[in-house]
Amino acid sequence: MPVVTVSRELGSLGTRIAEAAGARLGAPCVDKEVLAEMARQAGVPVNEIVESEEKLLSRPMVVSEEMRAFFSRRGESGVLTAENYVERMSAAIRALAEQGNTVFVGRGAQLILPGAPGVLHVHIFASPEIRAKRIQERRGLGDEQAALQIVRQADERRRTWFRRFFTGANWKDPRYYDLMINTGRVPAQTAVELIVTAALSEPE
Repeated sequence: MPVVTVSRELGSLGTRIAEAAGARLGAPCVDKEVLAEMARQAGVPVNEIVESEEKLLSRPMVVSEEMRAFFSRRGESGVLTAENYVERMSAAIRALAEQGNTVFVGRGAQLILPGAPGVLHVHIFASPEIRAKRIQERRGLGDEQAALQIVRQADERRRTWFRRFFTGANWKDPRYYDLMINTGRVPAQTAVELIVTAALSEPE
């Protein structure tokens, strides 16, 4: 009952590949379901977790001491705080991983389950230019530079998210992954085959 974590760049086809690999493995793809498990553990409706996460992530990623003092004075709103966000998310991901046969899509699962037995960590990427071309075609954008800007902004948001919540972690560091797939070179179906084969293989 393999567990796979999939980290992906915008425009890398990562979500599509993760879903196809999950279908082959008979394993559900999990993303928002993590929030449902967080809500279950906290004993609150899932919409409270969703709203609390949205509020938390809408705050400035890098704040001054004055801003920190401001947030401290006004108090934390909602179930999640900057201090307990990763703790609650980690507990939810570990609980879901214990059930086995799950494909986690994003949410830093590769850093929450490092070295866990039977867990395969995958990163799916491509060059910014290739990803921008895909985004341009998918969204019907007339300007390739606009698509490239979308890709760069998405990369920066993910980079900042990891640095904020995982103490400066570099989400593209190969040490976090067992398998890194460049979909600018490797077709999506081949990527699926690689993930399925690796997930079902016993380590030597």
